Amino acid sequence: MEINQDKPSKGAEQILLAQIKQEFTAPADAIEQYIDLVSQYIEENNIAVEDEIEQIKTGQQKLLSQYEEAFRENTKSDSKKNKTAQEYSELRHNLRTPLNAIIGYSEILMEDFEDDLSESCINDLNNILIHSRDTEKAIEKFVDFIKGDLKSEPSDNSGQSNVKNAESLFKSLGDLDYSLEIDDNLKDADILIVDDNVTNCEVLQRRLSQHGLQCRVVYDGTNALKEVERKTPDLILLDVILPDINGLELLKEFRSKHTDDELPIIMVSAFNDVDSTAKCIKLGATDYLPKPLNGTILMAKAVASLEAKYFREANRKLLEELHIRATTCPLTGIFNRKVVFDHGEKSFSESMSGKGKDFSLLSIDIDFFKKVNDTFGHPGGDEVIIALAKLLEEKGKPNVVGRVGGEEFMAIIVHDESQSIEEFCASLREDVNKLEIPFQDTIININISGGVASSSTTDSWEDMVNLADERLYKSKENGRDQITYD
Repeated sequence: MEINQDKPSKGAEQILLAQIKQEFTAPADAIEQYIDLVSQYIEENNIAVEDEIEQIKTGQQKLLSQYEEAFRENTKSDSKKNKTAQEYSELRHNLRTPLNAIIGYSEILMEDFEDDLSESCINDLNNILIHSRDTEKAIEKFVDFIKGDLKSEPSDNSGQSNVKNAESLFKSLGDLDYSLEIDDNLKDADILIVDDNVTNCEVLQRRLSQHGLQCRVVYDGTNALKEVERKTPDLILLDVILPDINGLELLKEFRSKHTDDELPIIMVSAFNDVDSTAKCIKLGATDYLPKPLNGTILMAKAVASLEAKYFREANRKLLEELHIRATTCPLTGIFNRKVVFDHGEKSFSESMSGKGKDFSLLSIDIDFFKKVNDTFGHPGGDEVIIALAKLLEEKGKPNVVGRVGGEEFMAIIVHDESQSIEEFCASLREDVNKLEIPFQDTIININISGGVASSSTTDSWEDMVNLADERLYKSKENGRDQITYD
């Protein structure tokens, strides 16, 4: 028995067929993208070429649908072999007819409306023509394949070489480890499955649970809303077709309350086409899964969505932590010097422009703080600083209070008719004198000295700071445990 060494195996034939389809799909999809760009430009600039654009769009739709139908009918196992020359000619004609419409009307737009179109739009039309020629070659190759005429040139064995290389590549994949590793942080993630088909839910749940993911299942939109309200899941797998509320309406409802960062949603549907996918993505879907589901793709997309959510949350927490570190005193938790000074400059500017109220700056220092540290050590001094910070924050709300140095504090007090700055400071000093700060087996008592400056009697925020500090030192020189206003 003679064996034809040049005849590709069944697997190689499938790979070649996939390559042929890809050679059509790539330029055809590119045509669609450029049509959208041209259409958008035409619409935005109100150019009266609706008929031409419609003809191009219709041609593109027919091209894709007719090729898909021809591919399906001519590559299935029971498809008719050895068609007549007339049948092959009709097939080629039917596939090229919508392509001719795309080319023809694109050329008309370029020739008749050149002055109305931008250079970018002309380039997009040129790209449509270029990809149309590539698509035409792909159609010829497809027809030659089903006729059995697709052969490599005698001087070029790249076609057979590619097939053999592809066979070797896919054969080598059999030795790879396909196991999916899930980060420990993602295990026990809560996934809500929304699908009215019990079997689909069971399959999804089993596949996800195998990897340590926790699943909740509901079979309609009403219960999906209730489940999300009860507890926001980490991920939703949402079917498009449901018995009460369709998946797209649910998607819009979920997105009105939860961002993609908070709640990733993967749409699941038998509508495996570009338009359906695009609509879901535009409505806020994180991703799209076509039915029938492939287990590997399902897990890859689910894990990718969960990982993205986890890392976004981790980054958000990190940013919050960095913000806290940049704006607060690590010992006391109240604002630091930078925040107080930034707020002071802004408040002064607003006060001068009439957009904000007048305010006072209170500069405070703990009397004899060195003695506290010498007597009780730095741990005792820290307890004193923490206690005073807490009191200042309670007294100063909703104004701005911050620690600006070792035992130095500042408070920005907005003028209020219910209480003058003198009344506020007197009350604060009295509360400080009553403070009993427990440390180890003793109680620490403190006093404060302070100085006050007003925005209405100074020329700048810097002047306020300097004046408040001068009056603070004056309080210390005059015996401490007092606040100076002039």
